[in-house]
Amino acid sequence: MTKIMIPGDAMKHLTMTIAMAAVIATSGCSWLSREKSAVIPAELDKQIDQRGSVVTWSKDTGSGNDELAAKLEATLSGSSIYVADADGRVSAVDSNSGATLWNVDVDLDLRGGPGVGGGLVVVGSTEGDLVALTSGNGSESWRAKLDSEIAAVPLVANGMVVAHTTDGKLVGINAASGETTWVFHRSGPSLRLRGAAQPVVDGEYLYSGLDAGKLVKLDIATGRSQWETPISWPSGRNELDRVVDIDSRPVVTGNRVYTVSYQGQMAAVGKKKGAVEWSIPFSSHQGLAFDGTVLYAADARGNVVAVDSANGHELWRQKALHGRRLSAPALASGYLAVADYEGYVHWLSPADGSLVARIRAVKSAVQAPLVTSGNRVIVYGSEGQLASVSAP
Repeated sequence: MTKIMIPGDAMKHLTMTIAMAAVIATSGCSWLSREKSAVIPAELDKQIDQRGSVVTWSKDTGSGNDELAAKLEATLSGSSIYVADADGRVSAVDSNSGATLWNVDVDLDLRGGPGVGGGLVVVGSTEGDLVALTSGNGSESWRAKLDSEIAAVPLVANGMVVAHTTDGKLVGINAASGETTWVFHRSGPSLRLRGAAQPVVDGEYLYSGLDAGKLVKLDIATGRSQWETPISWPSGRNELDRVVDIDSRPVVTGNRVYTVSYQGQMAAVGKKKGAVEWSIPFSSHQGLAFDGTVLYAADARGNVVAVDSANGHELWRQKALHGRRLSAPALASGYLAVADYEGYVHWLSPADGSLVARIRAVKSAVQAPLVTSGNRVIVYGSEGQLASVSAP
């Protein structure tokens, strides 16, 4: 592996790893994976303690999500949490007690999932295998074979499974039979972040970020494009500077779609025609949290930022967690939570970004988004530990 210092303004202090073995033969592109920050992580304020936040349960669910690459997350459906690890183990866990409901080994190297919906739990592999399990007991429903690695959590909705692959395809699959119904394809740049955006459904349409900084709206039944909108434009003197992928799921609400790109922009886009209504410079490959008025995001430097969703104006910026490789934020019980590379969950005030409490939930980095479950967040560590953490 070759380490390269990113010269771009948004990430000029971040050391990246180009996994030269991870070249997609069919598309001729290379994956860019974050290894660790060259910035010295901020020291934690010793005066901030757990202040009522507790780990209500914790358990080992397998080998974890392969910190550098996998889009393996915890997914909540009803009272069950579903997780998958990189070695092929898929588990269902009771969100209230932490008790294991079932676990199965699909005998694949997994990279995307689990997507949950319509009674199915769907995971994808490094070789393009898509496996659908029944959510009740984990029995296998079907398997399908796609052309390349499943690079995001599959969407399961409206009788369809939609998988986002590393060769730039969104593939619509019949959820009952596992047969491919449609394929939407856009070629990406030669160098991109390893991973892809999970689509989000709203009514009969899905919305998804793409490589090269575009947002797309598709008819979920047919895959027909309704619009494609550039959110960020590649710029810079070399390919590293020009990486502007959208790798996180968008927020779809009211008449707008909100999204954020790496080394690019945070933007509000009109749902009907795809017009950009506002955008601000921002760099993140993590997702957004939204409380109906304010957007919250952790940027690539480790700053937590609040933005007015109406106009894109920054409301506050918390810099105390600089360099700590933060997860996407989540809202729970009136607080904002983010997790970091040491497994700490930090609770912030949504009003001004002040740090309220801190607790170590797991003993490894947290790259998967936090999942809100009532007054708790569910934390999935990169080494497979799953934990439930209550708000202060």
